[in-house]
Amino acid sequence: MRINDVERITGLSQKAIRLYESKGLVVISRNDNGYRNYTDENISALKKIKLLRSAGVSIADIKLLLFGVVNIDEVMDKRKSEILKESGINSEKYRICERISEKGDIDDLKTAEKFTENEEETENENYGELSVGIDIGTTTVSAIVYDIDKKESIEAYTVPHNSYIFSDTRSEQSVSVIIDKAEKLLYHILSSYKGIVSIGLTGQMHGIVYIDKKGVPISNLINWQDKRADIVLEDGETACGKIKRITGERIATGFGIATHYYNVIRGEVPKGAVGFCSIMDLFGMKICGLERVIAHSSVAASYGLFDVRNGKFMGDKLSLLGIDDSFLPRVTGESIVIGECRGIPVSVALGDNQASFLGSAGDNKDILLVNIGTGSQVSAICDKGGERLKSGGDAELRPFIDGKYLICGSALCGGFAYSMVESFFRSYITSAGMQEISQYKTINKLAEEAYNKGETGLDVNVAFFGKRSDPDLRGSIKGIDRQNFTPSALILGTLKGMCNELYELYETFGEKKTRIVASGGAVKKNDTLKKIIAERFGMNVSLNTTDEDAAMGTALFSAYAARKIGSGDGFSKYIKYKY
Repeated sequence: MRINDVERITGLSQKAIRLYESKGLVVISRNDNGYRNYTDENISALKKIKLLRSAGVSIADIKLLLFGVVNIDEVMDKRKSEILKESGINSEKYRICERISEKGDIDDLKTAEKFTENEEETENENYGELSVGIDIGTTTVSAIVYDIDKKESIEAYTVPHNSYIFSDTRSEQSVSVIIDKAEKLLYHILSSYKGIVSIGLTGQMHGIVYIDKKGVPISNLINWQDKRADIVLEDGETACGKIKRITGERIATGFGIATHYYNVIRGEVPKGAVGFCSIMDLFGMKICGLERVIAHSSVAASYGLFDVRNGKFMGDKLSLLGIDDSFLPRVTGESIVIGECRGIPVSVALGDNQASFLGSAGDNKDILLVNIGTGSQVSAICDKGGERLKSGGDAELRPFIDGKYLICGSALCGGFAYSMVESFFRSYITSAGMQEISQYKTINKLAEEAYNKGETGLDVNVAFFGKRSDPDLRGSIKGIDRQNFTPSALILGTLKGMCNELYELYETFGEKKTRIVASGGAVKKNDTLKKIIAERFGMNVSLNTTDEDAAMGTALFSAYAARKIGSGDGFSKYIKYKY
């Protein structure tokens, strides 16, 4: 069948048809004379693609669906969540998603009659050497394919893993579900692209998986959200309290050492366990066929009781707790390759904070990275090993790469404060009998109008979850009078409160930076927030345009570890920054 017939049957333009072929969504055979020969299977696949694209599903997600990495329910749940944030439940795209969800498949559904593909055709595009970065997060596995030669990302993927077993005081996730999703995504990428020269790994820190002597997992992933170390024990103390009293070191609940110490006290360490590791280190062992874990210092430090400047665990203090340091991972501060997957070098897993900084700012010492998403954080490379870092504050020194360090300050509530405001107004409209739809566009508009008018907003302290140094602290709203008790004043005040919290953390760094790179969904979708950041910090602000910055960072890190990019030249040389 010729392309003119396919165009007539599917209603797709030839440009769109060839786009889908170039993206690997359909495989078209050719006749002896070189002309494409479209089959009934190709027609069926193109109709499905058209339907999914009319619902706004990305080409990357369609590819994952067609190749069995995700199922239709996962794709629809993800897309409906995106639409609710974009345009609400009344959108035509949401209704298409509902039809697909109700049917349970896309084989028999009629495609959208009116649909135009706006993307440019990229047929026969040539790539240079490629690096892959995999980010195993709390709720998703993300990946990026990065062209080292062209200094740009080729494709980005995000796959939900839906792995929670239970989440309350104890927060655990299925290791097998996470690893299965990560493997399917990685092997799909390896099968889709030629010229991949390195694989990098990153992911959620602090959490632990117990392993046996063969490196096989024998527990769930006990993640960073786990609160068991704050449970009051029979003697009236918590595991975290005991650690502080015995060692003099403060460790937050959810950190690996605190979780493990609780399990030791309670006799809950799995039988046969010889150690523990992070989920991304476990994945690295799995794809490389290793039995012993090697952890980068950026990951090891996230467990607690780690001497950052000396790059090793505090053996003397661990012994006071009855923990043998042989139970802990071997640690390296170097950019090393731990093994190979299908003949491709795999680098040691990098901590997600460090990977995000690398993907957003490279190794530029002049940049302060301000990240505001659900959480919020300020990070910067420090010049002298954190010697100027003010003690007793909520910022901390973390290992970075090549003997460098990051100073990081994290807010416990952060960007979640803004989602609380959105939820507040959304609950009001539903109580008033109106349909429940996202209020982000409305509150963003109100914030912009108030800011442009020069209004100050209310005095909002957004420490609604406390601080690391004071978990019992709570936020407040002050300065209310009859003139400013308005929705816009509350919204603007919350945005300013989020920035004030980060600025206070930055002040403890003891080092001044010259410019800001802002990342995270909250900043990218809210221009007023960007202006408030610039005003509060007194620096120019540029938006990070990189998708999946943690995956990007570990892709760069792995290329560096495999020596596919020059040692000593600085990572910034290998990223095509747009700010």
